[in-house]
Amino acid sequence: MNADRIGVHYDAAYERHDTGPGHPESAHRYEVLRNALETLPPEIVRLPGRKALVREILLAHDHDYHNLVYHDVESFRDTLRTGDTAICIESYDVALEATGAVLNAVDAVLAGEVIRAFCAVRPPGHHATATRGMGFCIFNHVAVAARYLQSKHGIQRIAIIDWDVHHGNGTQDIFLEDPDVLYISTHEQGIYPYSGCTTERGHGNGEGHTLNIPLVGGTDGSVVLKAWDDQITPALDAFQPEFLLISCGFDARRDDPVGGLEWTDETFAALTERAVASALKHCQGRLISVLEGGYNPEGIASAALAHVRHLVS
Repeated sequence: MNADRIGVHYDAAYERHDTGPGHPESAHRYEVLRNALETLPPEIVRLPGRKALVREILLAHDHDYHNLVYHDVESFRDTLRTGDTAICIESYDVALEATGAVLNAVDAVLAGEVIRAFCAVRPPGHHATATRGMGFCIFNHVAVAARYLQSKHGIQRIAIIDWDVHHGNGTQDIFLEDPDVLYISTHEQGIYPYSGCTTERGHGNGEGHTLNIPLVGGTDGSVVLKAWDDQITPALDAFQPEFLLISCGFDARRDDPVGGLEWTDETFAALTERAVASALKHCQGRLISVLEGGYNPEGIASAALAHVRHLVS
């Protein structure tokens, strides 16, 4: 095991997903991020990608929904029929590549090639439910990765931490009744997708395995860091995960045009340090973060560099 070897995945191929003029989740946004990641030192391992297989997508998504995505793309639609997600003729393949890259990172961590990794992929995923794409999302990469960890690698207890400014309703919905997946979300309250109340704690066997921490708009990073220390660390200690996945949105950064929180690069660095500490305590250090939102190109690039640099323990 390479105790401090960190991996990162990025690829210009994701810029083939064309969301149209003026769309916040744009190829330009990704290009700026990619150029920033290319400045990382050579000891950060660049991980290759691959295309996810259909059977892997079906670990977290309904067969009919997968077929709908395929046919919507092949029919030259400009949005998915299920909701507010722009698509183009390349979008199905790019979404498969995004999910596959995360699965490839899982394999790299479990093989001991790296200990932690950041996957800069697009389109994002955490709003996609098992049956519906929405909120710029097609396939839920983190949800598929959790099921892949369980089905291929026999790792059952997985914690997903989502610090995007928006609640990850899709991820929550997929694991709502699953006692083996702990879903934790910090997000700005009262904004899209208008879910993620503290009363949403899971259903059935999954009761108590969802933790939502809505944050008041305009608050700075000190609030989320206190929430981590007071609520997230105890929840992780009680759950004792074997693997940690992060839905790593950067739209809570203070200059983001979509979010309304006031986080800084230092906030993301401190969150990353806490996540790594929990991974070292419970998961043999194993952690993968996956890009979600963030719509100020320069802000994403700066925050992502802070995040990757603090993945080193």
